[in-house]
Amino acid sequence: MTERMRKDLEELRVLFKRRSWRPREVPIIGSPDCPILAEQYGERGRSCYVVFVYRKTNGEYGCRHEHCFRDGGGPSSTSIEGVIRHQHRNHF
Repeated sequence: MTERMRKDLEELRVLFKRRSWRPREVPIIGSPDCPILAEQYGERGRSCYVVFVYRKTNGEYGCRHEHCFRDGGGPSSTSIEGVIRHQHRNHF
């Protein structure tokens, strides 16, 4: 993760935390409610939280939230949605 990406994700984390959407109300990337910065790190049409998901070398997905990514011990899931559920329970 580059320093620029780390700063951008921290900015998004603060914005997401402040807004604290309910899980079923999370805006999608490209919608007016989702910060435009999210478009740099996630696919349009997906949940804004996808910016905190990455693909691991083993093909599974992991959490890019600072607390999980930094320690390398974050959860793995076979789906993006599984990681987003983890984020709702633990980070947002």
